[in-house]
Amino acid sequence: MSLSIGIIGAGRMGRHHHSAITNYGAQVIAVHDIQLEAAQELASLADTEVGTDVLSEFFDIEMDGVVITTPPPIRLEPIRIACERGIPMMVEKPPALNIVDGSKCLEYILNADVIAAVGFQLRYHPLYEKLKTLIANQTIHLVRTVCTINYYLTFQMPTWFLQSEISGGPLAEQAVHVLDCARYVMGNPKPAQAHALTVKNMALDRTEFDAENAIQMTYELDNGVFGTHMNHCGTEEFCFDVEVVGPHLRLQANMADNAIRGYLNGEKIDEPANPKNSIDLDKTGAWLRAIETGDRTLIRSPYIDALETLTLIDAAIKSRNTGKFIRVEEL
Repeated sequence: MSLSIGIIGAGRMGRHHHSAITNYGAQVIAVHDIQLEAAQELASLADTEVGTDVLSEFFDIEMDGVVITTPPPIRLEPIRIACERGIPMMVEKPPALNIVDGSKCLEYILNADVIAAVGFQLRYHPLYEKLKTLIANQTIHLVRTVCTINYYLTFQMPTWFLQSEISGGPLAEQAVHVLDCARYVMGNPKPAQAHALTVKNMALDRTEFDAENAIQMTYELDNGVFGTHMNHCGTEEFCFDVEVVGPHLRLQANMADNAIRGYLNGEKIDEPANPKNSIDLDKTGAWLRAIETGDRTLIRSPYIDALETLTLIDAAIKSRNTGKFIRVEEL
């Protein structure tokens, strides 16, 4: 019998999850969105009659899991209700708007003991799984990440992506992916402190947008690794790039090239990513398989660990242009 899944948030991520759920062999049986038309449109695509803008009506339907793709400020209530009903959940990134909200959500999740995954898809990408394997027994001293995207050139994105009050800004909406990936490939060290320099010097006539377009960030992890992150959301070409440096290695994993290049222990490395990861499941499939089997180890980004990445984001956001590092313990 196939799993029955509900989706909260009928935007492009909701549609993406509908496709992934269907491809897995499960079915979407209910959709919620604050825009009734959007909910009904995705419900029609999913061939279900339940498309609603009333959260209580959505949760009246029996379901095996719920995907939450709302903007970050709208997470507490659906997570609370899902936990009250013991429903496993997949929460899109970031796990919450800030660590205060995230901690409240985690309390609900731990008390209910439900399966709760966060949608950090790079943890399932074969490229970064391969990088993680290559450096598993190596000493790393430095990590560098880069994220570029064209939002301030094309404006082909939901408006709220560039509104900091809703998205958290580029650090929470974009950088979070590769910063989380850096933690993943090194075995999930916890953030210790962070600092960021930021500026909005593009599209100055678009007063509805306040998110920075250029960010340079420096941070420290509790395994002694120092990291830097460069983010720009007004650049022509998309890039996710992770580079690690140690005494006997320098390896760069670039998603655009889908390859790892550099050197390791005296040998040149120039290898494409594997076609599939070792579990042959993406983030949605791993979550659905965990619901079916009860095997939570399939989930590479449980909510409790995703909050560690959120502390790194929160510290950087609070430090912006102050000239000071913010320690995670101060959050």
